[in-house]
Order: sequence, then structure tokens, then C-alpha cells
Amino acid sequence: MALNDSPVAVLNLHGRGPIVLICEHASRFIPDSFGALGLSPQDQLRHIAWDIGALELASDLSGMLDAPLVHATYSRLLLDLNRPIGATDSIVETSEGTVIPGNVGMDPSQRELRQQRIYAPFHAELDALVDRRIASGLPTCVVSIHSFTPRYHGFDRPWHVGVISRNDRSLADALLAALRAEPGLCIGDNLPYGPQDGVYHSLERHGEARGLRGAMIEVRNDLLDDADSRKRWAQTLRRTLESALREIATTR
Repeated sequence: MALNDSPVAVLNLHGRGPIVLICEHASRFIPDSFGALGLSPQDQLRHIAWDIGALELASDLSGMLDAPLVHATYSRLLLDLNRPIGATDSIVETSEGTVIPGNVGMDPSQRELRQQRIYAPFHAELDALVDRRIASGLPTCVVSIHSFTPRYHGFDRPWHVGVISRNDRSLADALLAALRAEPGLCIGDNLPYGPQDGVYHSLERHGEARGLRGAMIEVRNDLLDDADSRKRWAQTLRRTLESALREIATTR
């Protein structure tokens, strides 16, 4: 088992904007030594392996907002970085009805190795980045970027975009208000996922634990099919995030 490449990459490390972006499900890369986890080439391209279009969207947004972006370089099928250590769904044996053969029957030492080589460096990089910003007095919110499938377990999802938040909803509520002012959008509030689904780990660890505002943004992946579509969504999110930041700045 080889996990020799860094599990984390940082774009615009020294960005001075008030948002730190996270993209935990940015990559579908599985090292050759894992034998594709026993998956077909077609399955490796599916949403089960990564959030399609999320990295490109986050990268565009990073440039527009002068925001540092911390993103994964391995597939979530090796280990889901948005789950706490020990969570049963941090390394899944089945995803959306597809068995992941390379994850079936893993012994504890194999799980621990993935945690050490993937989880620990990724979150240490984020910890260090956020702590440096706080120490230097930079205003900081934490926003994670994801994408979701138009159809899930037979249900057609009507939302174009969802905003997920938990305890401090100030940023999320301001962002939702800004998105609702955009024409033609169907918007989910804690939909298609919510904190009750166990999807809030990164925001809890890097935002809530430090008293920072945060939100998770989910964009439906059929709306991110090409570069032009992703650019339009990045512009929409830039516009609405900037509006949300202005709003919360006036209500402190």
C-alpha cells in the first residue's frame, strides 16, 4: 500500500480575503497500488469517488475572492476527509449501492495507515493555515465547496444549490438571503444534506471550534458540466458571499 503523494494541496496560500475555502472531495485519484479499489473505470468517474466539478468551482472562487483553498488530492473512497476519525462512513464498503471491494474487510492497521497518511496531514494543513490567519488578525470565515447528484436513490433533487450550517447560522442565513435574491434558483436550506447527516466535520473542526463563522455550499453537479457553467456559478457565489459578508459585518 503506497500513499506517497501529499494528500493535500493549497491554492493561493497567502490570499488575504476573509474566507478560507475547503474542498475535501476534490479528487478521484486512487494510487495504482490500491488496484482502483476493485472498481471499474466507469465507477471511478462517478460521484461516489469525488464531487464532480467542485474543485474547478472552488479554484475559480479562490481567485475571485483572494481566498486560500485547501483541497484533497485523493479520492474520498480511500478516506472521507469530511468525517471524523473512527466514523463508520469515513471508509465505506458500499457507496450508492456499489460495493467498494478494496475497502471490504479492512483490518484496523490498514484503516490507521490511511488515517495517518491522508486525514492527519490534510487537517494539520488547515489547522495551521487558520491559526496563522487568526494570529495575524485576518478576519476569517470557513466555507467548504461540494457538489451533489441530480438524482439520489430514485429521488429527483430540485435544488440548484444548498447551504448547510449548524449552530452559528449568521453567515449561512445571510448567504441564503443573497441567493434568494438571484433569479430562477431553487435553494436548499440544510438540503440536500444537513449536519444531521454527519457532513459537518471540517466546518466543526476548523470553524466552530475556533468561534469562526462557516457554511457548506452544495451545487448540483449537472450545473457544473463545463468551464463556462462553472465560471457562472463561481460568479454567483462570489457575488452572494460578498453580499453575505457585508450583511454580517453590519449586524455584529
